[in-house]
Amino acid sequence: MMGIIKRRTMESIPESKFEKKRLKTLFRQSYVALPGNLLVAACIAVLFRQKIEPAFLNVWLIAMVLVLLSRLILYLKYRSLKEVPLHPKPWFMMYGISVFANGALWGIFGVYIHYSVPLAYLSITLIVLAGLVAASVATNAVSIPIFFGFAFPALLPIGVVLLMNGGFEQVILGILVIGYLALLTQSAIQLNKVILKSLTYRYEKLQLLDDLQKEKFQVMELNAQLALDIEQRKLTEKEKELLIRKLQKALNEVKTLSGLIPICAQCKKVRDDKGYWSQIESYIHDHSNADFSHSICPDCVKKLYPEMDIYND
Repeated sequence: MMGIIKRRTMESIPESKFEKKRLKTLFRQSYVALPGNLLVAACIAVLFRQKIEPAFLNVWLIAMVLVLLSRLILYLKYRSLKEVPLHPKPWFMMYGISVFANGALWGIFGVYIHYSVPLAYLSITLIVLAGLVAASVATNAVSIPIFFGFAFPALLPIGVVLLMNGGFEQVILGILVIGYLALLTQSAIQLNKVILKSLTYRYEKLQLLDDLQKEKFQVMELNAQLALDIEQRKLTEKEKELLIRKLQKALNEVKTLSGLIPICAQCKKVRDDKGYWSQIESYIHDHSNADFSHSICPDCVKKLYPEMDIYND
């Protein structure tokens, strides 16, 4: 089932982006685990200060503080980054190592308590370890290997030691510890599936919003281009109408004569379309822009006024 969920997730989200989101979620949860571990370690040190060797307690407490400090430095370094690292795997590795060291120290303390204090104090220790592992389900379930890196070193050693001890009470406690660890492991796996689905849906939602934003910009650009085209078309239509008016005006001013014109062979009158006969001057004037200025040619002068010498040869 884990493989199916992971394959579906990887199909929905590119692996690099998916790993970056997992890493970001993991570090976001770590700020809760660090003060919690430190507070529990301090309370344990106070509670067992007179029950176990001071040397062991001091060394263990110093080691725990150093491990938690390294986790804090790693967390602060990650928070100082402006962007999620391009290669999340080294960060997963460093975080996993620090978490494993944290869990191993709790496991060592549990085994030491088993051999050093009465059963009542061991029960208190088991309750503390169980609570820490339960908290790890919430803080580390985004990465199952990291959850294993804390939970198994913290609980499995004391569970195995109790089973191998041979006493009835110890065996019962060992069975409870192993069963509790198995139950928390199953819970972590189920929570991991939910987280993976949540990351997938969140990515798809962001991707959809990004696509919608791109579509919005494209629509805005198309609307702007369409508005520009409409304005250009309106301008073209206005220019076309102006040109048509100019051509119409020029056409109205142009008058031409064409075709066969009936004309009298004797008096030279012209018959119009309505059948009326009119002087050729009037006909040409009405059907063109031409006009007449009357004069007399030399031949007519000689014929009509022979006595007048108007035109010289």
